[in-house]
Amino acid sequence: MSRPRKVIDSHIHFYDYEVNTHTFLNEFDPNYAAFVGDYSALPRIYLPEDYLQESQNYQVDGVIWHEFLSENAIQEVNWASRIARQTELSMAMVAIIDFLDPALPEKLDIYQSISKVTSIREHMVWDDHNPKKRFAKRPDLLRDPNWQKQLKILNQYDFKCGLEVFSPQLLDLMTVVEMYPNIGFTIALMGWPLDLSKDGYQQWQKDLIRLSRCDNICIDISAIECIFGMDWNLEQVKPWVLTAIDIFGAKRCMFGSHMPIAKLSCSFTDLYSAYEQMIDGCSDSEKEDLLYNVAKQWFKL
Repeated sequence: MSRPRKVIDSHIHFYDYEVNTHTFLNEFDPNYAAFVGDYSALPRIYLPEDYLQESQNYQVDGVIWHEFLSENAIQEVNWASRIARQTELSMAMVAIIDFLDPALPEKLDIYQSISKVTSIREHMVWDDHNPKKRFAKRPDLLRDPNWQKQLKILNQYDFKCGLEVFSPQLLDLMTVVEMYPNIGFTIALMGWPLDLSKDGYQQWQKDLIRLSRCDNICIDISAIECIFGMDWNLEQVKPWVLTAIDIFGAKRCMFGSHMPIAKLSCSFTDLYSAYEQMIDGCSDSEKEDLLYNVAKQWFKL
C-alpha cells in the first residue's frame, strides 16, 4: 500500500459542552445511543488540537465541520467560526436548518454572513421500525408540498444542502433533488443503508443507481460505524463503498472520518488506512479526488 496521502476530511465535529448546550452530552440519551451505541467514552470537549493529535499520521489540509445538535444553532455556528479563525486547519462549515421554521430566511441570512458556512443540512432520518431512530418531525416530510416548497429559497443563496436520510427514503429524496437541479445536495453516509442483508444491498444499489442520474448530488462516505456497527471490518464495508463509488464516480464521492464519534470504533489512522485499502484498485487521480479534491471543491474550502 502506498504511503498515507494528504486528505480533506469531509465530516468532523468540534464542540465544547461548556460553551454550547448539547443535551445528549450532559445526560445519557437512548435515542442518540441508538445511532452510535455506548457513547460514554465520547469526550465532552473536542477541539482542533485534539483532532490534529489524532490525525498526525496523515497530512490533513482541511476539514468540513458539521453542527453537533446544539440547542442554539446560531450560537454554535458563531462559536465554530471563532474556532476556525484560531486553528491552522482550513475549515468549511455545515450548519443546521429547519425548512419549516418561520424564521428560515433570517437564519439563512445569518449563515450567509458567516463566510465559512458553505452548506446547510436538515436531519431527515426516519426508521419505520425503530422509534429511537427518528430525527425528522414526521415520516412524510420529504413528501410534504409545504416542506418541498420551502427548499426553493435556497436558489437565492449559494449553499450546498445536506439531507440526511435512511436508504428506504432515497426515492422520496430523489423527487426533491429533481425538483431543484440548481441546488447541490450532499447525501450522507452513502444513503445510510439500514438492511445489510443481500436483499438490502440490492435494493440500496438499485435506489442509488436511480439517484445517480441526478447530477447535482455528491456522496459523503463517512460515519461507517453508524452503518455497520462499532466492530465493522474491511471485508464487510469495502463492497458497499466500492459500489457507491462505482455508481457515482470518484468525482462525486468523498471520504470523511466522523471524528470524534468514529474513534469509539477505531483510530483515525486505522480508519483512513482502511479507506486507502478499500480504494487500492483506483487510479492515483481517483484516489486524490476521493480523499481530497471533491470535498475541497464541493464545500469551497
